[in-house]
Amino acid sequence: MLVFFDESFRKSVTQPEKSLGILCGIAISEKQMYRVAADVFQLKLKHLGAQYAREKEIKGKELLKPYTFKLEAKGMTSKNLAFASDLLDYIVSKNLTIFGCVCFEDGLRAFRCEDVRALDKTFRHIFERVDIYLKREHPDRMAKLIFDDRDYQTNRQNAEAITNFFMRSPAGLALDSIIKIPLFAISEAHNIGLQLADVVTTTIGLRFAGSQEVQAYWDKLKPAIYRWPTELGKMGSGLKVLRGKP
Repeated sequence: MLVFFDESFRKSVTQPEKSLGILCGIAISEKQMYRVAADVFQLKLKHLGAQYAREKEIKGKELLKPYTFKLEAKGMTSKNLAFASDLLDYIVSKNLTIFGCVCFEDGLRAFRCEDVRALDKTFRHIFERVDIYLKREHPDRMAKLIFDDRDYQTNRQNAEAITNFFMRSPAGLALDSIIKIPLFAISEAHNIGLQLADVVTTTIGLRFAGSQEVQAYWDKLKPAIYRWPTELGKMGSGLKVLRGKP
């Protein structure tokens, strides 16, 4: 099982003094990847034409930028929003599963592990949810974690912290449905998994930043966020929100 992750950073719309970081992943089985890539290509072709479909990377910040919402508010059709809507519907229809962490806490919302000996809780929360998903829904599979490429130093620190967590800590060793070495890839290289993760992360980020315009797109995406019954009789969520101190 491939789990593609992308990150986003933004200011709160309703409280500009607040910042948040968003790291979200989308799970796609290896057997699905070719079909997903072909289907997304057809959606690109449908909404934005052949040149875009062949050459352009899908970017959530372009599909869901303020200008497109202004067009919609004026009753004008936006190709970008129509494409974003179809992508989110497609994710749900194909049972692609979403995980993530929204973080308002200082020192953690950058998703950069400064101490490679102690994995940030943002990553731990996500990995715990991926592990629950694999063990409950796909017990015969292993998850491969694939992150969007950042700068070399961030990649190195995060990779070392993640591997140390999985191989040297009791909590990490218990998450034995996840391959212990993370991978890093470039979304520009026609990596549809990372590009879908980008759209997901942008949608969730806008929702928790307080954007009213994105609400309809958030409502479309919500069914794809993993949920499971806990031992306490409640429903667990694949999306963890760390709000920090009030």
